[in-house]
Amino acid sequence: MQNVEIARIFEELADLLELDGANPFRVRAYRNAARTV
Repeated sequence: MQNVEIARIFEELADLLELDGANPFRVRAYRNAARTV
């Protein structure tokens, strides 16, 4: 699995969490992880 694929998964998780109304800090953490990878 490539870093790009991992980043895409983190972004998708962040999108799903945001749609679900999850804690904004948790959503931001996934987005930051996607950018870092």
